[in-house]
Amino acid sequence: MSAGRIPQSFIDEVLLRTDVVDLIDARVKLKRAGKNYSACCPFHQEKSPSFTVNREKQFYYCFGCGATGNALSFLIEHDRLDFIDGLRQLAGAAGLTLPETRDAAAAHKPTQQPLFDALERAAVFFEQRLRSATQKQRAVGYLKNRGVSGAIAKQFRIGYAPPGWDNMLQSLGQDTAMRDLLLASGLAIFNPQRQSHYDAMRDRVIFPIRDFRGRVIAFGGRVLNDDKPKYLNSPESPVFHKGQELYGLYEARQSGKLTRLLVVEGYMDVVALAQAGIHEAVATLGTATSTTHVERLFRVVPEVVFCFDGDSAGRRAAWRALENALPALRDGVGAKFLFLPDGEDPDSLVRKEGAAMFRARIDADSVPLADQLFKHLSESLNLASIEGRTQLATVALPLLMTMPESLFRTLLLQRLSEITQLSVAVLEKQLAQMLEKHEAQTVAREQAAKAAAEAVAQTAQQTASTQQSHRHAQSNYEQNHQPQHDSSHDAAYDTHWAADDDERSSIDEAYYASLASSSNQSDERPSSFTPSKRPFTQQAARKLRPQAPARPGLRSLSAQAIRLLLREPSHAQLWPEAMLGSLNDPETELLCTLAQALREAPERSLAALLGSWHGRPEGEALASIAAAESLLPDADSTLEAEALSHRLHSRLLEQRIAHADNTLQKSPNMENLLALTLAKREFADWMRQLPQAPSS
Repeated sequence: MSAGRIPQSFIDEVLLRTDVVDLIDARVKLKRAGKNYSACCPFHQEKSPSFTVNREKQFYYCFGCGATGNALSFLIEHDRLDFIDGLRQLAGAAGLTLPETRDAAAAHKPTQQPLFDALERAAVFFEQRLRSATQKQRAVGYLKNRGVSGAIAKQFRIGYAPPGWDNMLQSLGQDTAMRDLLLASGLAIFNPQRQSHYDAMRDRVIFPIRDFRGRVIAFGGRVLNDDKPKYLNSPESPVFHKGQELYGLYEARQSGKLTRLLVVEGYMDVVALAQAGIHEAVATLGTATSTTHVERLFRVVPEVVFCFDGDSAGRRAAWRALENALPALRDGVGAKFLFLPDGEDPDSLVRKEGAAMFRARIDADSVPLADQLFKHLSESLNLASIEGRTQLATVALPLLMTMPESLFRTLLLQRLSEITQLSVAVLEKQLAQMLEKHEAQTVAREQAAKAAAEAVAQTAQQTASTQQSHRHAQSNYEQNHQPQHDSSHDAAYDTHWAADDDERSSIDEAYYASLASSSNQSDERPSSFTPSKRPFTQQAARKLRPQAPARPGLRSLSAQAIRLLLREPSHAQLWPEAMLGSLNDPETELLCTLAQALREAPERSLAALLGSWHGRPEGEALASIAAAESLLPDADSTLEAEALSHRLHSRLLEQRIAHADNTLQKSPNMENLLALTLAKREFADWMRQLPQAPSS
């Protein structure tokens, strides 16, 4: 790993793929408390829980000691890791690899927020067409025939793509930027022969696919006629990776505390089970169950049940799932396999026999992974013979080699020993030899790949040098008049990027503005933020910290504005600096700093902001208000924004009146009197526009 800044975009991507609730729950047992999760704080001794974790905004906060941050800061502080180890661990769990280059362009990776916004608009379009399209009865009739109620359709945001080549494009894709986003998501397709675009989803029931935060990232469509394919999924995109996502996982997690998850094969299986009251079902997205899928499931629940048809195709799919589950198995988790009667799937079976019988079937008929493993491997072997037992050991050991070292793997070796009549010591010796050989092969492949990459780079350098020589030879004029090359520039550049002796101290600086202690950084600010006019002090931060886990209110206008910005960052673009600066609350300085940050980077999440302000007074204050906001009931954001904007502007007009009145007192004349009269008239006109206030 070369020294230098890790791109902020990479850190943000890691945080986007990490669920802070899962991360903390694996270390500190959390209990659900409304829309938050709580526990006794792991950073100080306490008897009553004051440590709160919010999944929606991806941050944690302790009302007792003030500890706060995102998933990365928690991992670093709780597990006592330095920055690079913490980031590497989170990145690995998210299926990412730390960047090995110092490519400055990587730091300016474009945000994916416009793509998320486009997918959300498409989801709303499909939902509206299910209610209003001329041909909606075909889709509604299909859902009713499958027993899907309106409540479940709303929960899963099921929609409809009406027939026609460009319904969605006509509605959403009129401007070039939006059409490009629809192309990037796979919702629109370009026909090069006709030089035209058309909708990918036509005359299909639409199933939005959401990530663990509830954001729409892709779609699945079920045809309503005899067209092929029967199911159509969105292609891979910058925000959607089939091998990592699971349909219904977000909805399952919203249903309450889960103890197990049921993996089924189709969208309608998930929906039908939820309709029956079985909310713990998820489905893969047209791919076999991958190791990444299983790892993700085990981060949510300790038990996974794979549910397949009982035919040969279902058993082949079950075996692929078992093979891919082995590398994810660790102590404390387990997998089972449920095979349904021939001709049945979860959708048909739960409608036929009911939820209670289906749950009883899961409990009674599910086969533990260990039993399924040895049953499958032994099907065509004669275990009464030495040859059969030898062959079983030969095919079983490579599978066990893929598992992490654990008690579970040891117990599987003992089971294999009982079946083959080989001692555990002999099997462990064979396994160790296989692992050693595998590691040697891996190292050899990596070295070969590195050598090949170096050869390619050398060839490219030689080619570039040759081309440059040819270009010089072609023009005597350029040769004779080319300025002398200044090597001092290269030397300065190389010095700037030179690797430090202590790699970690250099890389630690990459955590936005770093995760160093507040004493070292209290006067520093991220380069993208305008320095505040007044210093934001630790004393100011302490004034904003709630003193107890009691349900707080956000009384001042500044605090209410911060609360709204945490939910609707786009309002930062609508509130001018002068209007916010007219306030004089304890939280005003934080409001102006937050609004400026969101104006410059509107896509930044709360977790990313807390990361960039970690260990600073504004970070502590922002977390305390966010924690208080998370305890308040949800409000209508539109009404709240309208009422709050009205009050903010009213405060600005009041200050203008006070200023005009003060000017008139000092210098009484007709001009100043007219200015005061106009200010009061403007205020009176504004107050007549008072909007209806939100209920919360």
